[in-house]
Amino acid sequence: MRIEVAFNNNFSSIQKEFGLTDYVCAVIDVIRATTTIATVLAKGAQEIIIAKNKTEAFLLKKIYKHHILCGEEGGHPPKGFDYGNSPLEFSKMTFDGLSIILKTTNGTKSFFKTTQAAASFSLSLVNLGYVMDKIIKMCQDTRSDLIFISSGEKGRTSYDDFYIAGLGIKYLLKKGLELDLSDNAKIAISACLGEQSHYEALRKSISANSLIKAGLSSDLAFCTREDIYDIAPILKKKQYMKETHADLAKRSIYVLKAYFD
Repeated sequence: MRIEVAFNNNFSSIQKEFGLTDYVCAVIDVIRATTTIATVLAKGAQEIIIAKNKTEAFLLKKIYKHHILCGEEGGHPPKGFDYGNSPLEFSKMTFDGLSIILKTTNGTKSFFKTTQAAASFSLSLVNLGYVMDKIIKMCQDTRSDLIFISSGEKGRTSYDDFYIAGLGIKYLLKKGLELDLSDNAKIAISACLGEQSHYEALRKSISANSLIKAGLSSDLAFCTREDIYDIAPILKKKQYMKETHADLAKRSIYVLKAYFD
């Protein structure tokens, strides 16, 4: 199995060189989108519709009036949103029977770049082992290679996501799988093996610094918790009646749902 790592979500060169149709994608935005996604689904949400931007988020909310609108700009919920993007806050809530609309600065953008992949999963520390097991099976079933996509911060590489990619590769190696690691993948696993703790690794990143500057440091510790949820969010195209939603007629809507094999 070929293992690639994209250092950030500005990865058009990787798409051009490899394409993604033969890859399973593991999208990472550990601080905080993919941690939030795992948490919300683990707390009972039926689905999470991802929005490309704030305008689309409000449009989706107009159509899906009973969905909860969540997200952030600069770490905080935009005016008019129901909630922000705090996995710690969501961990104390229940979403049984509810659905979410989510817009974030980095993470949700990554998923839109993986719509042509063999499959696209959401990966964070809180569900790392469970998701990696599902990814292994998906790669084997579809005879696909694997690419870890570090969302980064505004097109820049962020160490926290890169570190999680390294942990994912470490997990694969422990399974005794025959892997063909790209140079990026080798760098990721080397960085991972050099760290003493999840917290210290994530704390080094620009994403953590931005979170702390925004007064949201309490979320950082939650994002470093490992394997607390058995949930594997997978990206799916949403089926809806376009004739009843004229505003969405030319749009493809994508959702994250819990994957069951």
